[in-house]
This record gives sequence, structure tokens and C-alpha cells, in this order.
Amino acid sequence: MHPSFTLVIGDRVYTASNIVEAVEKDRFPGEMQWQRSVVSFLKQWFNEDEDILAHTSGSTGEPRVIRLSKARMRISASMTCDYFGLKPRDRALLCLSAENIAGRMMLVRAMERGLHLDAVSPAGCPLSNTLEKVKFAAMVPLQVQHCLDRGCLDQAETILLGGAAVSDKMQDMLFRQEVKCYCSYGMTETMSHVALKKLNGPDASEWYEGLADARFDLDERDCLQITSAFLGIEKLQTNDICELDGQTRFRWLGRLDFVINSGGLKVSPEQLEKLLSPYMHLPYFITGLPDEELGERIVLFIEASSPDRVPLEQIQRAFGEWHKYKRPKAIYVVSQFVYTVSGKINRNATKAKERLR
Repeated sequence: MHPSFTLVIGDRVYTASNIVEAVEKDRFPGEMQWQRSVVSFLKQWFNEDEDILAHTSGSTGEPRVIRLSKARMRISASMTCDYFGLKPRDRALLCLSAENIAGRMMLVRAMERGLHLDAVSPAGCPLSNTLEKVKFAAMVPLQVQHCLDRGCLDQAETILLGGAAVSDKMQDMLFRQEVKCYCSYGMTETMSHVALKKLNGPDASEWYEGLADARFDLDERDCLQITSAFLGIEKLQTNDICELDGQTRFRWLGRLDFVINSGGLKVSPEQLEKLLSPYMHLPYFITGLPDEELGERIVLFIEASSPDRVPLEQIQRAFGEWHKYKRPKAIYVVSQFVYTVSGKINRNATKAKERLR
């Protein structure tokens, strides 16, 4: 652990010299779940085991419990700190739950590089009460949207977005911001991200660039495979359909799990969602439902408190520009989607809940 490391939770300050003792004697605030998740992870981190237990999100198959090497996690942390030029005593923000890999890696980066890490609740707008500008923060898109709405996004110099897709509308809003924004690609198995793409500024791109020694291949389904000797990964198989540019760059096209087979035509819902994005201000997703004639019919799910809030005319106008076989056959307005712990829409659970009604 770097000697300049500092962790602030509420009104308590922990340093490299006293945090181990604090963990051993349980001298942490623990009233809130996000606070308890920090303490729980630190107890694992400072025990004698060489590995950490973690839960995968299902990006590479069925969710499961895996073991992650602490040594490899330190390497991943150093790779990120080097990429963003983070130095000892730089101020960073922990506003993600340490139950998940993204929040855990913020703690590891701080300990390894000697950052000053302010830990705050993941709920709401994480930058609204920040007294000093932070050098680096990792957030999910919903948190970034709250910060945009409150006008406080400029309280961070660099923001790393992950956990859910960044809409075209949000990307357009980020283009007008001075804060440097990056989108991450990674999962629990890769100990956070292995690739990044810039979302704003003159070097904004649709292509993800691999970090350090990360290399990428495609299998026969055009799904991404990841290799990194630094992280101990050899052709890690994903279900992400991608396009390659050499072995170090790729463009994400969609999830194989979500592909809709409608009348023999394979449709990527993520590509249709991208086309619909300029017309939508509500959470939504496109998916397939069983159909006797087509196998699957394409449908649109929208989260709204009332059907009156749905811009049906704009949506229908957008559909008019699509090939007839790609137009959704029905629109379902749902009062509340099911979400994963990382903030992603759980499409299958949402569909199942609605079909049981």
C-alpha cells in the first residue's frame, strides 16, 4: 500500500498507517449498505488469502462466484492509474458500491497509487456535495445524468463511465462538457476494464482501445475473445458481438444473448435502440417475444409512470424510417423495469414479470 493513501468515509479519515488496524477492530461507520460494502471488501483485502471472492455479472456466461488474484488486481489498478496519469495524493471519488468490481477497483487503485479517496453514497448526484474538484471518478450513466441535471459535472476532471450503455443523447450532452469522459469495457473476470473509448473532445471515437497488453480476437460467432498476460487472461470468451480493427481495437455491436430471430432475420436490438435514441427521453429497450409465425416478434418496452408520458408520435415517425421487418410489432409501457445491482436493465426479468401479469 502506498504511504500517501487516504480514505474518507463521512467524517472519518483512514490512512495507510491506520486502516489495517481499523479493519481488524471494525472501526468503520456501517449504517448504510454502501458503507458496509466498503468494510466487507477491505476485510477480504487485508486477510491472508491471495484471492478475493467475486460474483460475475453474466457477461461471459451464467453468473457465478469466482476467485480473483489480489496481485492481478493490483496490476489492473496500476494500468488504469498509468493510463489516466494519476499520481500520489490526487483526489478521487468512490461513488459505486464495493459489492461490485468497479467499486472495489477504485479502492485498490487508491491504495496502490496513494490517492486521496472520498467515499460517498452511490445514490443521487455524487458530485453535488464535493467541496474540492476530483481528479478521477468512475460512475454509471444514471449518476452522470444526475450530475448533468444539477450542473456539477465539472467538479471532476476525468469520468469513467461503465455498467450500462451510454445513450446518444447523453453523449451529445457530454460533448459540450470540458470534463474528459471515457466509456469502459470490462467485467468482473477482467478485474474491471481492459479497454476504453473517449466519449468527448477531438479524440472521441466509436472504437475501444485495449489497455497495456490487451489483445482481442473474434470467434466464429463474431463474439469477442480477450487475452492479457498481465492479467492472466487467455482468450476469455464473451457474448459481445464486435468488429475488430487489428488486435488492439474493437467496436461493440451488441450482445449475442439479445439477438432477435424474427422470421429468419437476425436483428441486433442494440442497433435499433441506437436509432431510436434521439426520439426517447425515457428508459427503454427492444427485445423479442415468442411468435407462432415469426419465431420471435420484435417489441419495444418503455418505462413510464403513465402511457401519456410516452412520445408515441415521435416513436412511430422513427419506425417509419426502418425496414418493415425491423419495426417493433408492439409497444409495452411498464411502470418499473427490473434492474441489476450495477444499474443495467434486466431485460429477461422485466419481460418475465410483465408476461406473468
